[in-house]
Parts: sequence; C-alpha cells; structure tokens
Amino acid sequence: MDAKKRPVSARLGFFLNVAVLTIRYGIINMAKAAVRAWVKGLPMGPSIGNSFIRPLMANIPPSQIHAVLPSSIETYRAWTIASGNEPDIDVLEDGETRLFWLGQRKGVKALLFLHGGGYVMPLSPGHLDWMAYVKGEASKGGVDLDVGQFGYLSVWLIDEELVPDKQYPRQMMQAIVALKHLVASGYLPRNIIFGGDSAGGHLALSLLSHLHHPRLDNSSSMYDIELMESVRGCFLISPLASLNLNTSSYRRKCSVDVLSKEVVGDWGELLVRNSPWHSEISHGYGWGMALDVSEEWWGGLDCLDEIIITGGEEEVFRDHIVQLMDVFKRRVRSKVTGYVAEKEAHDGPLMDFLAKRAPGPTTKFVTEWIVDLMKS
Repeated sequence: MDAKKRPVSARLGFFLNVAVLTIRYGIINMAKAAVRAWVKGLPMGPSIGNSFIRPLMANIPPSQIHAVLPSSIETYRAWTIASGNEPDIDVLEDGETRLFWLGQRKGVKALLFLHGGGYVMPLSPGHLDWMAYVKGEASKGGVDLDVGQFGYLSVWLIDEELVPDKQYPRQMMQAIVALKHLVASGYLPRNIIFGGDSAGGHLALSLLSHLHHPRLDNSSSMYDIELMESVRGCFLISPLASLNLNTSSYRRKCSVDVLSKEVVGDWGELLVRNSPWHSEISHGYGWGMALDVSEEWWGGLDCLDEIIITGGEEEVFRDHIVQLMDVFKRRVRSKVTGYVAEKEAHDGPLMDFLAKRAPGPTTKFVTEWIVDLMKS
C-alpha cells in the first residue's frame, strides 16, 4: 500500500492496540517464555521477543498492519538504494506480478525466493539481508565467480500479493509465472533453486504441487509450464503445511514461538475464505495445503532433484514439519533432507536477520545446502 493511501485511523489503531496488548498479554507471556527458556536452556532474548510479538500478530487486524509497514516494493527500493544499487524490477506475463532482482542480471544459476509473513505481512528487510547473506556465501563458495566453474548466482524475489485483498490461489499463480519467467529468461531448470520461509514455504509447496499435478486454468494458458528437465532444488523453511491446529506442538504450554494457534487459524482463513481451496481439499487436490490431503498426492514426485525441509523444535509447526519430512521421504523420488533445530522456534533464519544477530544453526545448514547444490 502506498504510504499516501494509508488511513490515519488504521495507523492510530495499530499503536493503540500495541499499547493495550502489551499491558494485557505481553508481561505474562514474556514471564512464561522466560521460565521455559530457563528450564530448557533456550536462548533467552529470542524467546522473550517472540512471546511479546505473538499476541500482537494474533490480535492486530491486517488493515492496521498494512497501514504501518512499508509495502514490499517500498522495502525493496529502500534496501537496494541503501546497499548502493539501483532497484531492478520485472513485470511478468500476467501484467501484475513484479519480480525483484538482487544483484546483477548476469546469472547462470538462479534462486527464486518466496517470502514469508502469513500472506499478511510484506517483504521485510530481514528477508533481503538473508538473501544477500546467501548470495555472499555462494560467492565465497565459488558460485559467484564470473569465470569460475559454477557460474554466477542471481537472486529473485516475488512481490507477493497479500490477503485479504488477494486470496488463494492468486499467490500460487504468481509463483508459476515467476518460474516460467526464469526459464524464458534463459535459466535452465537444473540451475534453478526455489523456496521460501513460513507462508513462503507453503507457496513453494503449492508451486511444487503444480509441477507434479498441473492445476489447469481453462481461461488462460499463462499458467501452463513444461520443463524439459528437473529443477535443481527446493528449500522449505518452517513451511505451513496444514490447517489442522490440534497437534501437540500447538498445545505446548509457555510457548516461546512467535506464532500461535489463533494467528495461524485467522490468517489461514483469510487466505482460503470464499476460494476454491475447500472444494479442492475435499476432492483430494493438494495444491493449497500439502498435508490436508492423502499423502498419495506426493507419490512419485520427480520434478526436482533435491528438497530440504527445516523447522524448529520449539515452533507450533514442528509436528507438521516432521510429518512432511516423513511423507516426502516415503513418497517422493527426489532426495529429501530434513533438519529440526533443537533450540529454535519458527523461521530461525528470518529471525536471525531481523534481530541482526549471528546466523544460527538453521541459517547455516540451509545456506550450506544451497551453495553445495549450486556447485554440484
């Protein structure tokens, strides 16, 4: 949303909500989180910070969030200029989706990043810092050497449309045209890795589902995609994989996670309300949610070489993430790597860069996986 169009009333409502919710929930939640962190030997700062943010996410409406946070394109432009570069944006085949470049247009290898935020929050500076870190580590590993063996890495980010204005399957359609654009631009599928964090992981699963079982759109051939070879890889960081909110990890006492049953349920409903999602799931079509259909949906998947799935032991998605790892290891033909960080909550890599702290275990593990895959 353009800053000039943000209603003052929504912005005032946001700050009033923050004040009220901090008094009502913040102190109690932080105390509970501190106890769990102390007992379990978890990092105290992130645990308390997550417990402070959690009720804000669950109780502040998207209209107020959008009134306060910069839009994705505003964040991208500001970050790029501050980094000493010029913003570089492609408008894709649908005439609406924008693709942000990170770096120069000379890549042989491509990383397509789908940002998280529950389809409510826009691209953050933390996402951009994270991708810049991955790009830097790739350079150290030899991927970014122009005359080297492995070729230069380009990073692309989708300007995802947000709920409640745009619902499922709009974001999936954006991801499809973005991948088509990469291939049309000359990137070979074997040199492409795509993935995302949280809702971005969910979106990556939707794209993966479309590659495995094309979701036909009789009104347009724009979303038809045929790949002559497999995509190199897909990374799923703390992905949303189910709207079943009754697992034990959702019922954990004294949570140190940034997410809650309430926010996942509410934001999930915003995504799927009045959409084809319910009908698709009831008929066993898993484009919209990986684990809410039979695992046979994933049987024989071979459209990419490797997949990595990560999560944190302390996050509400933990049980679903472990289930997704098990399903993929049983059902897909791609090589599957799973990793659960013992002392992390939701979306460890993003939290590392938002807090400007040293890369944690998941950040290092996933980055090493990406670099090794690009080099192999």
